Amino acid sequence: MTDDTNDGFKPTRRSVLRLGAMSALGIGIGIPAVSGSVAATIDCPKTPGYWANHPETWPDEDLTIAGKEGSNEYWQGILLDPPKGDKAHIMMKHYIAAVLNLRTLQSGCTSAKIKYGYYEGYTIEQVKNMAGTWLRHTSSWQNGRKQTSWYANGMDGEKLKDTLDAFNNNPASLGLDCGCDDR
Repeated sequence: MTDDTNDGFKPTRRSVLRLGAMSALGIGIGIPAVSGSVAATIDCPKTPGYWANHPETWPDEDLTIAGKEGSNEYWQGILLDPPKGDKAHIMMKHYIAAVLNLRTLQSGCTSAKIKYGYYEGYTIEQVKNMAGTWLRHTSSWQNGRKQTSWYANGMDGEKLKDTLDAFNNNPASLGLDCGCDDR
């Protein structure tokens, strides 16, 4: 008979020391003050997935997105709907998140100039406006046709989408200091 109570794990001196050091630093054990209420108040851009799953954090008034007015439920539906390769739908997800982030963030990172990437020297507001223009010229997201190209009206939508994606997920990758670069 064997003793299988520890699943074969045999602690070494090194693993015990590492566990002790990690515990002393609060790593790996989940400190409620850091992972709970304090983290929720950090002024960071949120991802399209966050906005899709947290409609209670949206502004109360309906939004006008790329020239089209719709209810919050309508825009949330777009965030929840899989894009299935539709370039306009992919752009729309990042665009909606950027609009919501720009309306709710209090930090100065929304008006700061981008330091890295294709749109270096622009603000995220300017990039968002260019993405809105791109969306208006595709119009496929409004009439149900699938947008198969990133190019519309002489604009490369993929670079716009990538910049909005970087802002929504990791503003530090654009050189923007939103105070949450370690998330």
